Amino acid sequence: MNHAVPKDTIARIFQTCSFSNESTRITESSLTLIDEYLTIFVREAVLRSIENKERVKEEGRDQLSDDLVLTHKDLESVSGLLLLDM
Repeated sequence: MNHAVPKDTIARIFQTCSFSNESTRITESSLTLIDEYLTIFVREAVLRSIENKERVKEEGRDQLSDDLVLTHKDLESVSGLLLLDM
């Protein structure tokens, strides 16, 4: 399976940002679950951004070329509902 974020990185983020006790450990199964969640989250963010971009284009508010290019602004426009849904 291709991991979007290496499990070592996920573990390090939890260790430095979430765990207040140095002796707290995270299991391999937890890392696998978090990896799967991040994969789904990123995929959903991209799909929603594409749908939103296409909707804006159909409404005529986007005067750019026909090429589909997503930017951080496209992700920002869907992030609120995405976070509530996830």
